[in-house]
Amino acid sequence: MKYLIYGILSVFISLVILPSIVIFGFSKNDISMRKNFVVVEDGRSMKLESLPPYDVVNVFITEQNRLEKMPLEEYVKGVVAAEMPAEFEMEALKAQAVAARTYALAKEIALGGKGCELHEGADVCTDPEHCQAWQSVQELKNKWGKNFEKYYEKISKAVDSTKGLVMVYQDALILPVYHAISGGRTENSEDVWQKNIPYLRSVISPGEEVASKYRTTVVVPQDVFVRKLKEKEPSLKLESSNILSEIKDVERTQGGHVKNLKIGNVTFEGKAIKEIFELNSTNFSFEKKGGNIVITVIGYGHGVGMSQYGANALAKEGKKFDEILKYYYQGIEIVRIEDILKNRK
Repeated sequence: MKYLIYGILSVFISLVILPSIVIFGFSKNDISMRKNFVVVEDGRSMKLESLPPYDVVNVFITEQNRLEKMPLEEYVKGVVAAEMPAEFEMEALKAQAVAARTYALAKEIALGGKGCELHEGADVCTDPEHCQAWQSVQELKNKWGKNFEKYYEKISKAVDSTKGLVMVYQDALILPVYHAISGGRTENSEDVWQKNIPYLRSVISPGEEVASKYRTTVVVPQDVFVRKLKEKEPSLKLESSNILSEIKDVERTQGGHVKNLKIGNVTFEGKAIKEIFELNSTNFSFEKKGGNIVITVIGYGHGVGMSQYGANALAKEGKKFDEILKYYYQGIEIVRIEDILKNRK
């Protein structure tokens, strides 16, 4: 009887199990080959049949109104040189290099990114208000003069020593926003863009006071102050004789920036006041001096993500670039872009 059972099992294995292994185990339709992956956070799903040309980036040079393909690492050198003072500490420059590289790759159309929304076919543009600043070698020669060789070698070392390194959160490339000066504490993402992004949390950012733009003032004659506000909101009722008493209900974010405030009978967003009076940030306060309204501003930029002056202060304390990045971008990992793509094929 047992021999009969063995015989039946042998036939079953030969006719059913082994063909199944051949068909399903080695077929090109293997589920791992059919699955789509998201390489970029909130990006398009894509099937990685081969490594995409991620090492070339399509850059729209805003000043020249043209699109140019350039090697990724050379592009990153131009970004670091344009975005961060070359006098900064090496570890801060390395942190900027990783942030700039991650930003570019997170926007790359070839990796499932959305590209530059303003310029069709471009991954990024050189407008710092929209994407990242970038400067050519010739522009850097003009900017640095006799210090060009020294500074460019330093920038190149920072980029080359971090080649291929990017930041990911839950295995997807992040969009690593950054700014010049937070004013002492960075912002939570939802307080600026209404979207809660887990790695963009408010953190203390000490050591920024050395920056020349840490504290700035804007002086506006009272009548001009009222006129500009009414140009923005014609329904505003405000008398120039007693302005400060009519500024109330100031709501601030965890980072200290003005989220909303009421002036007269109108509630303004902090970013609206920033735009109206061309302020460096939304961390501001008012005082009256004579016939003027003096606006004191702390910080420079939107305040979300890495503070560049804060990064330099941390580098001076002995922090390495990866420690700086993990401080400003909570819960991220630093990996090589090649490893991400190879592991997902």
